[in-house]
Amino acid sequence: MTYRKEVLGEQVPNAEKIFSIYEQHTDIIVKGARKNEFGHKVLLADGKSGLIMNCKVLEGNPADSTLFSKTLQDVEQVYGKAPKSVAADGGFAAKKNLDNSLINVVFNKVTRSMTNRATSKGMETRLKKWRSGIEASISNLKRGFNISRCNWKGWKRFCSKVMWSVIGYNIRVLTQLVVARIAPA
Repeated sequence: MTYRKEVLGEQVPNAEKIFSIYEQHTDIIVKGARKNEFGHKVLLADGKSGLIMNCKVLEGNPADSTLFSKTLQDVEQVYGKAPKSVAADGGFAAKKNLDNSLINVVFNKVTRSMTNRATSKGMETRLKKWRSGIEASISNLKRGFNISRCNWKGWKRFCSKVMWSVIGYNIRVLTQLVVARIAPA
């Protein structure tokens, strides 16, 4: 890689670069103007209950806007029906992601001339607040189950660590829901 880049002057694609000699599956995640990170993107979808309904560990650094439709299809395939309302991170904002069967589509940041699609201003506000609440779930998953840094070696084990963490998180959420229902008022 170094020979190709420095001696031959080639532009080496990221897919052919090695970012870690210990964990060769590691990808570089470019976060706009913010600092780059090493690891893998983890795509999460949750529902009204706060349970994580879909989790996917991605290879490479695909643009978030390209993942939106496939994630909705995955959720529909697993649960048998498509969601009616969706709130997503600003990275998923794209006009093509508004062209679907969703009634309400709200992104926490919209770009250029794009606007959110909601049946009312109140619904847009609720979905934005719900999206903000998801950040707490992500933070809880990262810190409570230590997936900010994975010490499990290899691609398969990395994916296993993420999935086991999601299962543990969902068990915690379910326990809290059950305790809240049986606790005396």
